[in-house]
Amino acid sequence: MTELKTERDRQSQAAMEPKKQIETEEPSLKGTFVSVMLLGGFLILSWVLVFMLFIARNG
Repeated sequence: MTELKTERDRQSQAAMEPKKQIETEEPSLKGTFVSVMLLGGFLILSWVLVFMLFIARNG
């Protein structure tokens, strides 16, 4: 019985203690954003050039 009481005491004390907020710095994603934009631009440019080549040969 005393084991149950002490476990309840621990739980109630843990519930009453304020939660500690862990502050972590988030990494900067600017480089990732630029890389994705460059890759997207390359893909779009490639598709446009291939489409223009297709139109030029079949026109």
